[in-house]
Amino acid sequence: MIYSSPLVDIAANMELVRETVDACNTILELTHWQIRLLSKSNLLPQIAQRIASSYHDRLIFGVSTGTLDDNLARSFEQGCPFPSKRIASLHWLQDHGFRTFGMICPSLPQKDYFEFAVQMHAAIRAEKCEHVWAEVINVRGDSMTRTVAGLRAGGFNDEADALEIVRDQSRWEIYARKTFRAHAEIYPSGKLRFLQYVNPKTRAWWAQECSLGAILL
Repeated sequence: MIYSSPLVDIAANMELVRETVDACNTILELTHWQIRLLSKSNLLPQIAQRIASSYHDRLIFGVSTGTLDDNLARSFEQGCPFPSKRIASLHWLQDHGFRTFGMICPSLPQKDYFEFAVQMHAAIRAEKCEHVWAEVINVRGDSMTRTVAGLRAGGFNDEADALEIVRDQSRWEIYARKTFRAHAEIYPSGKLRFLQYVNPKTRAWWAQECSLGAILL
């Protein structure tokens, strides 16, 4: 199976949609592989409609979003379509018989983790997703600093404060475990795929959660 790079959005605009369709057609014609396509765009249906129906069973589509609040997302996901549009595109794919998966990330610290998990489950129509992947915000370069700044600029000071707190490694670990456990309460065995970076101190805890969907990175 091929998983498209998360560093280059395969449907960010129509030019990239056309490039992705060409690449997919070549792969599908020359191999028996399946292709998993992930995007923060709402243009995945444009890809789906441009690939021959005989290949549809070898394509799996998913949109990445860690919040359902359009204004909140706009503050730290600059240049991306609103989550509402991404979710609408996921629903279109599901309604038209395409294979889909959920991608709940990057998710912020929550006041009520279980309520968040329930809301996301409903929004992505998890029963129509083959798997549901999830992940918290991870530190990559100055990404955490920029996210906090974006949240404050957007007027989301409570969310910025909560994210500032979990920059401490021990508190980040608690935030990750609470997020995971909330999702794990909802999904049946084999459905959840929770991506988690571990270190020698945390590996043992996460290793015992693999049966519930933890994937150690």
